[in-house]
Amino acid sequence: MQSLRGVTLPDENVLDLLQDRFVLGTRNIERDLHVGISHGYQCNQTAVGTTNGAGGRNLQILVLDADQTVIHVLPGFWHPEELVAELGLALELHRLYRQSGMYPPHKLAMFRRLHEAQLARYGATAARRSEWQDFDGWEEFSRAGGGLRDTLVYDDAGQPMRGANGRPVMRPMLQVVHERQMAQPFRKLADFDMETFVDYGRPFYDNNSGLDKGRNFPRAVASNEKRDRIEAKEQALAAKEQAKAEKEQKKRSRG
Repeated sequence: MQSLRGVTLPDENVLDLLQDRFVLGTRNIERDLHVGISHGYQCNQTAVGTTNGAGGRNLQILVLDADQTVIHVLPGFWHPEELVAELGLALELHRLYRQSGMYPPHKLAMFRRLHEAQLARYGATAARRSEWQDFDGWEEFSRAGGGLRDTLVYDDAGQPMRGANGRPVMRPMLQVVHERQMAQPFRKLADFDMETFVDYGRPFYDNNSGLDKGRNFPRAVASNEKRDRIEAKEQALAAKEQAKAEKEQKKRSRG
């Protein structure tokens, strides 16, 4: 198996598993349209603790088959405990992918069941390590006016819910990640919609502390600006088509 965009964490269980079962590689995503904006850490800086899935636009851990089929994707940063569990799932998914003679619909059903079983195995501790950061939660809440978000919990009236503390009620990050993976089973890397997969929270993610904010990534800034222009153009075109449709509807109603 190959991981073309990989990261190792300073944890013996993670390192042993990666060394024994995976071939590691990396790719710079600064120029990709799905990339976020952040600051890089200097060599003498220490990354602060964060939650599973945080910074999904800035980092993706991909597990690929040798034929470039996407086996599993983990967006953002992950705690060693969940990373080991997810890499174990990736090995199961890879065995399923390589299993010959299996009726394709049955293979896809098993793909889904493996993801669902993985979610069922997680307990309260994993859930706490996967809570949404406030700034990402509020970003999702602010986007709810543009349509339903798979990241939010809605009430019976179809409105995003807030908790007793006034904060948005979020669907568990672990659930969002696995459901988005289930929507793109065994796709080739070239066909995998990474933009949709990592579309959550703030595009800017930075937990550097102190005065030294690390170095900038100008190519990532350019990619974000390009993505914004594309989205603005698409929104303008959609608004134009909507206005045209409404105008045609009024003509038909008058006639």
